[in-house]
Amino acid sequence: MIPFAQFGPDRSDFDAGFCDRIENVLPKAGSYGPFPGFVPVSSPLPAAPMGTILAYVDNGNYRLFVGTQTAIYMLNVSTLGWVNVSKTGGYTGVAGRKWSFTQYGNIIIATNGIDPVQWIDTTTAVKFADVPGNPPKALFSGTLGDFVMLANLASDQRGVHWSGLAQYDFWTPRQRSSDFQSFPDGGEIMGFASGNNGCVIFHAESIREGTLALNTSLVMTFAQTVANHGCLAPRSIVQSGNGIFYLSDDGFYKYGTPPVPIGTERVDNFFLNDIQRSELYEVYGSEDPSRKIVYWAYRSMENTIQKSYDKVLLYHYGIDCWSLLRPGTILTGLIDAVTPGYTLDSLASLGIPLDDLPFSLDSRAWAGSTPLIAAFDTSYRFGLFSGPPLEATLQTGDVELTSGRRTFVSGFRPLCDAPMISGRVAAKDWAGGPRSWKQSAPASTKTGLIPTRSSGRFHRFEIKIPASSKNVWSDIHGVEPVGLPEGQQ
Repeated sequence: MIPFAQFGPDRSDFDAGFCDRIENVLPKAGSYGPFPGFVPVSSPLPAAPMGTILAYVDNGNYRLFVGTQTAIYMLNVSTLGWVNVSKTGGYTGVAGRKWSFTQYGNIIIATNGIDPVQWIDTTTAVKFADVPGNPPKALFSGTLGDFVMLANLASDQRGVHWSGLAQYDFWTPRQRSSDFQSFPDGGEIMGFASGNNGCVIFHAESIREGTLALNTSLVMTFAQTVANHGCLAPRSIVQSGNGIFYLSDDGFYKYGTPPVPIGTERVDNFFLNDIQRSELYEVYGSEDPSRKIVYWAYRSMENTIQKSYDKVLLYHYGIDCWSLLRPGTILTGLIDAVTPGYTLDSLASLGIPLDDLPFSLDSRAWAGSTPLIAAFDTSYRFGLFSGPPLEATLQTGDVELTSGRRTFVSGFRPLCDAPMISGRVAAKDWAGGPRSWKQSAPASTKTGLIPTRSSGRFHRFEIKIPASSKNVWSDIHGVEPVGLPEGQQ
């Protein structure tokens, strides 16, 4: 069997372990699995989503908040509509300016760098309001132990300010452990990731760590850990249980000292050549912890819609493998979400006929509070990636089937449990010669053989698994060629 290659378009054509076509599949140990399609489930937001948070309430219950330029909404899980929970009068906002949300106990803190910092109690979730204590306006918010931290202040792009100890509504410096810090170098703050004992602050040109020092008068200490290397896109920072991932100016990294390159000689050059350079700042990252996968959505050169995403790079940090998603739907946001819980009676109350359900009845999309990767489409509808599998395309690398000689290939069998599948083969007469693809053909329903007629020194095999709710599959490993050795010429 010839296994399908890893996705590594930056690698040489002669490296049989990598190729440039692994699309719409989930990397698995020794195989690939299907990636579910996007299906919208909510009514449209009144405007484009500009930031979200999935807030935990209690007993496995969550609330989804979404900010637009001038308002903040909460998803009503009973009607799949949107409830305006903005403060009275709404928000000024600025075109393109995103919201940053963080959860502090039952409190959600929201900031956009223009309007006053906002708060709401998740247990009541009636209306947002200005946070008391006059906190500074800032682009980013987060929690750090018993503190709320704001970063990239309206008055100082390289500054942070944290609240009083266990008091999100106290912001007087040098009282109750509240204070601020301005950094002299590293460029503007692009975001930060925080935990119980410290934080990692990503600047445009450096990275530094902050550590709580509650037994001293300093409260918090800071040290630059990485120089001349920073974060390129604020929304690319993804904090996971396995580490912090982000996009720098030369590719993708996992934070460490030094940072660990995860896209070098695999996807970095492909990505930087494929993305609309004017929208590098807009790269949107998210995590699917149940699958151990980090996603980065971006607008490619072929996409003509501004501030949207037509491709998603997928990185499985559990097995260090990449894949490329073409969702088939232009997205305007990639988020973490949970599914509302439904019964047959509640589905009927929503007016959704059973024959028109976007997911099968046994799909985890109908199970309440099930974590899933989700997104918004160009109509600003919230939806889930839990539909029928997307059309998958996989290739092997260029392989020499007979050492030092040509091979005539009369067919090949994919090792896959998909009931519907097709494929084609390409041949090269010599290493530097052109790759000639043969006509695609479906696999025989009796033998599983995909027929072809191809003679060459090097061969590459491609499989397509069509998107269909009736074409359910779980694994694809590789192909078994059928052929005979030929001469050297």
